[in-house]
Amino acid sequence: MRVCGARGEHMENPLQVGEPLSLVTICLDGYGLGQLRNSIASLPMVHLRAEFQHYLAQNDDQILLERADIYVIDFDQNREEAVHTAERIHEVLGRTAIFALSSSSEPLLIIRAMRCGCSEYLLKPVNHDELLKALARVREQRKEKREHIRGQVLSFLGVKGGSGVTTLATYIGALLAKVHNRRALLVDYHPELGDASFYLSLQRHHYHFYALAENAHRLDADLLRPFLVQHPSGLDVLQSPDGFDPPYGQVSAEAIEHTLEFLRGRYERILVDCPPGLDKANMAIIAQSDQLYLITTPETPALRHLIHHLDQLRSLDYPRERVRVVVNRHSKKGGVADDQIERAIDKRIYWKVPNHYAEVMKAINTGAPASLSGSSELMSSLMRWADALTAKQPEAAKGKEAVKPAASFGARAGGAAR
Repeated sequence: MRVCGARGEHMENPLQVGEPLSLVTICLDGYGLGQLRNSIASLPMVHLRAEFQHYLAQNDDQILLERADIYVIDFDQNREEAVHTAERIHEVLGRTAIFALSSSSEPLLIIRAMRCGCSEYLLKPVNHDELLKALARVREQRKEKREHIRGQVLSFLGVKGGSGVTTLATYIGALLAKVHNRRALLVDYHPELGDASFYLSLQRHHYHFYALAENAHRLDADLLRPFLVQHPSGLDVLQSPDGFDPPYGQVSAEAIEHTLEFLRGRYERILVDCPPGLDKANMAIIAQSDQLYLITTPETPALRHLIHHLDQLRSLDYPRERVRVVVNRHSKKGGVADDQIERAIDKRIYWKVPNHYAEVMKAINTGAPASLSGSSELMSSLMRWADALTAKQPEAAKGKEAVKPAASFGARAGGAAR
C-alpha cells in the first residue's frame, strides 16, 4: 500500500483520455468531499458515482451494489466501522481499489488499513497531485489485468423460437456480474428488435452490436464506450437494432471475429443471445464460441429441432465437446423423460432449468433477473449454473458424453415422441 502525503510535485494529468474510472465516497466530511470534487472536476475520465454518509451496515448492500472502480473511505469518522466497510468491500469486490483517507500518519493505523484491503492511504488535506498519481496507478493496474484476460464467448441458441434463450442469457449474465463480480458482457445478436434490453428494463439507444462490428477496423476503448449500456447488476449490454431498416446481419465473418477478439480482451465472459437458426450470421458467432448452449424444452417438436441442430453442427465438423444441451422449463411431471432425450440425441443433458413460468414473467416485467429469491428452485439452479461458469474446472468434465447406443435418425425422432 502507498502512503500519499499532503505535498507533491506538480504532474501532468494522465487521466484525460482512455478507460473511465468510477468513484464512490464513504463518510467524507464536507471539507474533504469538496476537495475531492474540485480535484476530479478537471478529470473527464473520473466519474463520482455516489456519495454515502454512512459506513456499510450489516443488512445494507447499497454501497456494494454501486460496484465502483474505487471506493474512498474516511477512516477518521469511525475507524472500526471504516475497517469493517473496507474488509467487506475487499471481500465482495476483490478487484475494486480502496483508498483510505485520514489525518493520522501513525504506522500502526496505516498497517491496519493495508490489512483490511486498502491499496492507498491518503493524508488530509488531500493533495491534488497525489490523488492523480493514485488514480493513475489504479488505471495502470486495470490495464495490466486486461492484457492478461482472454474472455470466453458463450453463445445461447434456441432450437426453436420461444425456448427462453433471452431469459436464460440475461439471468446468467446478471448473476455472473452481480454475484461473481465478473466483467460480463451480454451481446444481443438479433438483427432486429432483440428483447434483451427490454427484459433488463434498459433504455434503448441508437448504438448496437452490428454497428460496432461494422467498425471493427477501428475498434478501441473510446469507440466501444458509447455502445455499452450497463444494468444495475454490473452487466454490460450491447443492444440489437431497434427496428427493421437498414437491414443488418450482413456483417462479414471476419468483422465478427475481430470484434469478438477485441471484446475478449476486455471481458471475462461474453454471452451472446442468438436468434434461432444455423445460418451464416449465427455460424460466424458460433465458430468463435468457447461454448454453445443449445436451449430446448422437453416436448417432442422442440426435440425434433434439437436433433436437426446437432446433426447440422456435426455435418459442419463443429467440435462436439463445445456443445451443451440445456433443457429449459424442465419438469419431473410431464414432458419427455431425460433418459429418452439423451438416447435420442446421443448426448448428455448439460443443465436442466426448472419450470417456473410465473416467476420468470415477474422478473421480465420488473426488469430485475438477479433480484429473485435465491431460495427458489429456479434461482438455485441458475446460481449453480453461474457457479459452474466461474469454477476453475468447469462442468465440462462432468461424466462422459457417450450414452446408451443411439438409434437411427428416424427412430430417434420417433422415440422422442413416445
